[in-house]
Amino acid sequence: PTALEVCDDGVPDGLTLIDLTLKNTEIASDPNYSVSYYLTQLDADNMSNPLMIPYMNISNPQTVYVVVQDITTGCVNTTTLDLVVEQAPIANTPMPLEYCDPDSDGFGVFNLPDVELEVTGGDPSLAVSFHETMADADNDVNSLPSTYNNIVEDQQTIYVRVESSTIATDCATIVELLLIVHPTPQIVDPTPLEVCDDVSADGIAQFDLTSKDSEILNGLDPLQYLVTYHELEANAELGLGSVLVPTSYTNIVAFNQLIWVRVEDTVNGCYKLTTLDLVVNALPVLVQPSPLELCDDNNPGDEMEAFTLEDANAEMLNGQTGISFAYYETQLDADNGTNPIVSPYVNTSNPQTIFVRATNDVTGCSVSTTATILLRVNPIPSPAAPTDLEVCDLDNDGFESFDLESKSLEIINGELDIAITYHETQSDADTDQNALVSPYTNIVMDEQVIYIRAENTVTGCFNTSQRLTIRVL
Repeated sequence: PTALEVCDDGVPDGLTLIDLTLKNTEIASDPNYSVSYYLTQLDADNMSNPLMIPYMNISNPQTVYVVVQDITTGCVNTTTLDLVVEQAPIANTPMPLEYCDPDSDGFGVFNLPDVELEVTGGDPSLAVSFHETMADADNDVNSLPSTYNNIVEDQQTIYVRVESSTIATDCATIVELLLIVHPTPQIVDPTPLEVCDDVSADGIAQFDLTSKDSEILNGLDPLQYLVTYHELEANAELGLGSVLVPTSYTNIVAFNQLIWVRVEDTVNGCYKLTTLDLVVNALPVLVQPSPLELCDDNNPGDEMEAFTLEDANAEMLNGQTGISFAYYETQLDADNGTNPIVSPYVNTSNPQTIFVRATNDVTGCSVSTTATILLRVNPIPSPAAPTDLEVCDLDNDGFESFDLESKSLEIINGELDIAITYHETQSDADTDQNALVSPYTNIVMDEQVIYIRAENTVTGCFNTSQRLTIRVL
């Protein structure tokens, strides 16, 4: 095998725990072979004192001895494996980077290179990169830009990867860097307040504006700060014309409306304004789909088939995206989102209506009253077994022309909307290929079986169970 190269641990002594099994496949890829490792050739020859894994090397580099044994025959062979421990650079854990946050949202901007000199100790041969997770730092992926906005409120740990830019090794040292955001007593801009439209689909709904109080105050004492909501900025500035019942406010601008928020310190009268977006999310709009129809092929006569309900989705969506469906046996279950059925679904009556609940994947808004799926199980044709078709052999060679179509009425037996085709093989009849044309000359001397396909011209359901024997006399 090639040498097993690993990086040193936190103690730069060239000794570390090594997973020797990383080389098992390279040494012996046959699953019938076992691989074990030994300190000396003598131990390997005697298969005594196998090394514990992970193994702490005793020198750097070090050679260990490998035994490969066929677990069926017991035959063995030996080889050697060189262990090499690469040294990672020395890096210092930096002091935290601190940022004073003017808007008190717990997020700030950090200039990460400010700690590079502290981390490297001034060594110009070391390269430094910053990462959001230890895994990214280990794998040297997704390095952060020099100017970084933290994504964890108030305090976040990121990871500094330090490696040599002059030595050809993948070994690196990773240290933590703490980012600290110091808040100032300010309110924050709230996220939009979203509700789902009702079935009137007019973009007008009721909002509980006070549900945003806590978010806006951002930890400020609600007993000290008064939050009021206003339709006009001027009223918010003056502290006049606040919404009378903020727990059940009806928007006056359809779908999207901006509300002004005033937060006033009741101790000193100071205030700050922000805005709140009110959003009425539209319900999914569905197109009534065509019925899903199947032929009664599975146990003909029971009128029960397994329907793939998703086959109706494209027609209901009519080009829309981002909408998920669930299916129910009753309107009540669809309204409540309870007892969904699983597709493929075997109908319990024929025909049967399936109720659909559509949910917008982004907003979570659902509707269960605009579309249903009708399931229909169509009967398969019931052709009659025809009598044999016989003709006299004028030249006694065993071959003659047959008018196959002369048997069609007998086979149809009065059933409506049935088309009959004739085929030389069962496969052709099943797949509706290579239909025979009358008059037809047999290709099997004296007697031949012809396969019949009876298909309903309205539903497309078919039956290929009947045969016609043609005979030359």
